[in-house]
Amino acid sequence: MEPVPSTIAKTYPRRGPLQQFRFAENTAFTCFRCGNTKKSKLITVYYGDWSKRLCNGCYGRLLSLFDVKAGTASDDQRADELAAALLSMVAVDSQRQAEMLLKASEKRAEQLCPEAVRFIATAEHVATQLQEEPQLEWSPAVIGLCKAVEAEVVARILRPLANRASHENLSVDKADKDLGRVAAFCAEPTRKPPELGAFAHFLQTFIHSQERRGTSSLLGSFVKLAAEWTGSQWLLDPKDFHAALTFLTTDFRNRAAHIDELGKEDYDKCRELVIGTNGFLWKLVLATGHHK
Repeated sequence: MEPVPSTIAKTYPRRGPLQQFRFAENTAFTCFRCGNTKKSKLITVYYGDWSKRLCNGCYGRLLSLFDVKAGTASDDQRADELAAALLSMVAVDSQRQAEMLLKASEKRAEQLCPEAVRFIATAEHVATQLQEEPQLEWSPAVIGLCKAVEAEVVARILRPLANRASHENLSVDKADKDLGRVAAFCAEPTRKPPELGAFAHFLQTFIHSQERRGTSSLLGSFVKLAAEWTGSQWLLDPKDFHAALTFLTTDFRNRAAHIDELGKEDYDKCRELVIGTNGFLWKLVLATGHHK
């Protein structure tokens, strides 16, 4: 612990790991997040550690992330807000450069949809800038990997399913608590696609409800669509794709969306699960290929 740099004139209420102090005179310090040298009467300290002082700009960014994570919105909404925060952390030119670097270093990325590439590249770029210890900014990076999976699920499964079911009457499915979110999107593909949790629940219903496959127009369309995929067995085995989606949602996305502070170890584990050598995002690409 470093000593307090000068006389404290006012102490502000703590906001999660952040607490601001106003000093009697301007004090020079180095922001531990951005590395810039600042001089101010108002200094924020991270977790009471005076060696981790923040400038006002970095305080504002971390506070906005804390407010999202500590809020009362749904997990889906918080994940969307953290995903937006992730993209806002990196300038557009830097995002494009990160995307080109990803495609050059990982040839499999060329098969991903543009939105998935953007989320992965930005998450990877941000992760290289962060310290190894847990802090609020690892949460958007983890959410970015989750959003990449969500984007591929929409592109490879949900939009093709909407096309397949376009001539079906989905009114009964839309009223079904287990199928409603996916059915509503298939009936109106211009609306916001379902999030990972909603799709995972749809997939679980399909896997475990043999009877409903014969009565649901939506599940009937999904059966026909799955028959065209080369890896339908992996996609529909409860121990494979569904298990990976559930693990990603509960152990990474939901934790990142809540007040938990994630660190490099969490990001690395999520990265290995999603885009590691045997990452299930690459398996999803292969599984949704079509028979020649």
